Amino acid sequence: QLTFPIPLDSPVLSSPVAVSPNGRFVAAVNPDSDSITVINAHTLEVLAEIPVGDDPRAISITPDSKQGVVTNHGSALMSVVDFDIYIEVAQYPVGYMPYGVVTDGLHAFVSDYGNGTISVINLETGALEGRIPVEAFPSGLALSENGEHLFVTHFFSGRVTVIDRIRSKIQETLSTGSDTNLSQFIIIAPDGKKAYIPQTRSNTTNPALLFDTTVFPVVNVIDTVGIKMLVPERITLDTADRPVNMPFSVALSPGGETLYLANAGSNDVSVIDLKTNRGIENIPVGSNPRGIAIAPNGSRVYVNNVLDGTLSVIDANTLSVSHRVELTEIPLGKSLLQGKRIFNSAAAPSITTDNWISCATCHFDGLMDTRTWLGFPDGPRNTPSLQGAGQTLPSHWSGDFDELHDVEITVREIQFGAGLVPGDIHDSLGPSFAGLSKELDALVDYMESIEVPVDLLSGDSEMIS
Repeated sequence: QLTFPIPLDSPVLSSPVAVSPNGRFVAAVNPDSDSITVINAHTLEVLAEIPVGDDPRAISITPDSKQGVVTNHGSALMSVVDFDIYIEVAQYPVGYMPYGVVTDGLHAFVSDYGNGTISVINLETGALEGRIPVEAFPSGLALSENGEHLFVTHFFSGRVTVIDRIRSKIQETLSTGSDTNLSQFIIIAPDGKKAYIPQTRSNTTNPALLFDTTVFPVVNVIDTVGIKMLVPERITLDTADRPVNMPFSVALSPGGETLYLANAGSNDVSVIDLKTNRGIENIPVGSNPRGIAIAPNGSRVYVNNVLDGTLSVIDANTLSVSHRVELTEIPLGKSLLQGKRIFNSAAAPSITTDNWISCATCHFDGLMDTRTWLGFPDGPRNTPSLQGAGQTLPSHWSGDFDELHDVEITVREIQFGAGLVPGDIHDSLGPSFAGLSKELDALVDYMESIEVPVDLLSGDSEMIS
């Protein structure tokens, strides 16, 4: 039996970066460094880099600003961090591949991405108080201000589950459209009446795909009281702002009139006036911005660029980057890190046209998008996972790629990029592309590093397929 919900000063969301409720510090996850970094919100001095578990994805700070809870996606653990002494004080087991986390100070709610459950952890004892079954691939979480409702996004389906915490059961599950995908995070407006969900729409049934008819970046809006879609308020980012790739996480100004959106693939932040649903600025930031948070007074916006190991600080008055803070030194080899950046990027003409598509759009984290696409040159096919792709050649359902370097053809013919190799390309079964481009070699280095998790190989995992 779960403890009765606790009222909060404001709604709480899960994010890769968070500002403490007292406004004194900012904490950001560093997925490749297995750490979080804490900085002074006023001076921007780095206070500490704290080791946590494997591949931390999200953080939430308790209402008293004394502790943080962190999901470790690679180790099925939740870390508890003490912000008075800047150390990890506990690790508690949760479900497989934990993704999002929120806390009301007494409990932590964790989305078990690989299990299709929400784990409820008592922060005082570390005990698992319950595990609530939900639909597949739960990811983002938001807790209402009254503490009575927990909103859960589902990564591949775009659906939203609303959990009634008083009765400890699902109240409703809402569709945001059959073609929505990549639902990482969700935010509830300060007045509690609406929620905003960054997503990507997939035009899978189009038999003649072009670069700008394949995927569409959107922010869907739901009525949190009536639990329904507010379709007329949907923000279509390619027209409201400009073409962007993989809208990932959002922050709202204290009055709820301005939305700041971190676009992980196009390496920028869209600033949207919610009175008109029109863009008022587009701000370039660092590589793969996955988290965004705002100071309680609305003066600064903090963006976690996870593949640069930096924090971009945006002045909300000038809508420009005022500072860049080094959070961590990413412990990856030069080629591997470069390849990971290329894989997750749609910011360069060599990769795609007008910021539309990155490799990660269909293969986020090297996985699949659960879609069947009709418009590929070799006919309809499901998007395959890239886990172990380097050891299971040839690739594609048709087996037409005999080496991973043939992804150059995908970059040109599917993503409509200029290409990583100079000159014309040849048939995929022809001479090797290896060694013709440092960028393409780096991309393949990253793709070869995407391995099948040990749990899946052993058969011990409960991961949903």
